[in-house]
Amino acid sequence: MASADYFLSGHPDAARAALAEALGEHGFAVSTGPDGSWEVTRGSATATALLGALAGRKNQRLVYTVRFFDHQGTPVARFARDSGAGAMGGAFGVQRSENVFAEVSEAVAARLHARGHLAHLLRGA
Repeated sequence: MASADYFLSGHPDAARAALAEALGEHGFAVSTGPDGSWEVTRGSATATALLGALAGRKNQRLVYTVRFFDHQGTPVARFARDSGAGAMGGAFGVQRSENVFAEVSEAVAARLHARGHLAHLLRGA
C-alpha cells in the first residue's frame, strides 16, 4: 500500500480543511466515515466498469483513504492507496491510479507546506 504521512502543524481543523481543499482541487470528493477517516473518490464507477482504462484519466474511478492519528503529540494524516486501487481499469488502470496518487500526494504536500500546515512528510511503499 502506497502512502504519504503528513505530519501536521498549526491548528488541526485548519490543516484538515487545507487537506480537503487540496484534494478537491484535483477533482476528489471527501466523505467522512464513522471512525473519522476520509474516503477520497474521483471518477465514475459505471464508466470504469464499462470502459476500463478507456474511461480516461478524469473519469476512471479512483478511491483512496485518509486516516488521522497522533504520533508523539503530532497529528498525522495518512493518505493511502490500496494495492488494488484502479484494478477495475485493468493493468493500465492500476498504473494510472499509482501515477495519480503520486501526483496528488506531492501537490497536497506542497499545499500544506505553503499554508504552514506541514511539519514533515514520510512516504510509505
